[in-house]
Amino acid sequence: MEIFFYKAKDNVLESQKNQGNGEQPESNLKKIQDAFLKVLDNKNLSFLLGSGCSSFEIEIPASSTEPESSSVEANDNKAEQGIPRPVNTTFEQIGIPVMAPLAKEFYNSKEFKEEKEWLKSHLFIDVTDNTFCANLEVFLSTLHSLSFYHSKKSTNEVAVEEAAGTAEAEEHPRANQSETDEIKFSKLGEVEKIDSIILKARNFLLIKCLNEKNVIPSDMGASKDYPLIELYKQFYRKLLTRNSTLPRLNIFTTNYDLYSERAMDLLGIHYVNGFTGGISKFFNPAIFNYALAEKMDLSQSKWSVIDNFFYLYKIHGSVNWIEGEGENKLFKVKEINEPTFDRLKGEATIMIHPTPLKYNASLGSPYSDLFREFQKKLMQNNNILVTIGYSFSDEHINNLIFQAFTIPSFRLIVIGEPTSKNAIGKLMELNDSRIWIIGERWPDGKDSYIPLHFFKRFVEEVLPDLTAEDLDNKMEKTIQNLKNLLS
Repeated sequence: MEIFFYKAKDNVLESQKNQGNGEQPESNLKKIQDAFLKVLDNKNLSFLLGSGCSSFEIEIPASSTEPESSSVEANDNKAEQGIPRPVNTTFEQIGIPVMAPLAKEFYNSKEFKEEKEWLKSHLFIDVTDNTFCANLEVFLSTLHSLSFYHSKKSTNEVAVEEAAGTAEAEEHPRANQSETDEIKFSKLGEVEKIDSIILKARNFLLIKCLNEKNVIPSDMGASKDYPLIELYKQFYRKLLTRNSTLPRLNIFTTNYDLYSERAMDLLGIHYVNGFTGGISKFFNPAIFNYALAEKMDLSQSKWSVIDNFFYLYKIHGSVNWIEGEGENKLFKVKEINEPTFDRLKGEATIMIHPTPLKYNASLGSPYSDLFREFQKKLMQNNNILVTIGYSFSDEHINNLIFQAFTIPSFRLIVIGEPTSKNAIGKLMELNDSRIWIIGERWPDGKDSYIPLHFFKRFVEEVLPDLTAEDLDNKMEKTIQNLKNLLS
């Protein structure tokens, strides 16, 4: 295996090897762990979790009907990357597929065949183009813009007709979103066809991100996605080892799913995600300026921020955010508990990107507020951003990250593999020592191998852990030393 640790274009592990040190892979991994331990001690630290973190597959041997726990794989999509898989092994996705296979599955579904042909022949939108083929979000953004344009155009035309006294009832009245799937596609008008495609794509994303078939506990007690939940729990549990005197960590994510929330709930970790209230929770970005603290001195106003506390920013929205009305609520975005597809399918607006309330992509609330928070954190002095499972395919996010490089003290740590074709490789070509890239080359002949930059191995092998064995060993050693002192 070839582990790499790039600072600019320089692989520091290879450089040390060439100097005659002759390190073994284990010592190389130790050097990365030591470097990351220092990263966790940085004052201003943020993580960006991409869709790769929730992509999780298990290997199922052809001769077996039950998955083998020893062959769990995370952040994996070998088929999409053109990497061969073992002939006698099948793979089952128990997490959320990344965007490329999601788009491919939707575009190739039988239910989308008629709509795909109409888009190409009438709107000249070919979903096989590079613009759309691997990104369902870009496809949806385009359709929302078209729907907005045509609806405004129709409104203006009706207004002109009414002013001239010749207004007539529309031949194809604008269908309600909850009704469009019940009306034959060919019977709809142009605007209604666009809206029906948006609804179909939205519901497809909703079903995939809710992942109800794997989330619901089985007869055995545990849900099928239990290994992924445990991985997220381990990630957040390890981050709690960070020095409690430092500011709380910022976790940004492009994922719509609820794995971060579920993991932190199971661990009893408190987090701020932008919503306030009790029974009815509504979005209020002011909450990101608050912290959960405990009173240290009853006789004085002395407070300390609690240790188990994070800020969670879902910058592309979430499957449990909907448009909702609330008395005296400026932001009409509501968070619901225990979301299901049956509960959400009738909602007019679900806050998964790019379906904002009334505006385009990242311009309207809550997206504008979340992106503003992201920019504010990146612009802090001595800030480090660590990206995991993020492919740098989102221009909105990339622009803010690139702007942060105007601050000399900013550092970007990418957990991923640079190639001549991907965006991570282009970042390395910048030859900026403030850019670190950590990962591992995929070994030849090891189809089911999990590289170091996959979420699973990053969490298990790179992140330091003082909560379990290390802490127990230190406590045991301390107790033994105390016994020796007292004897």
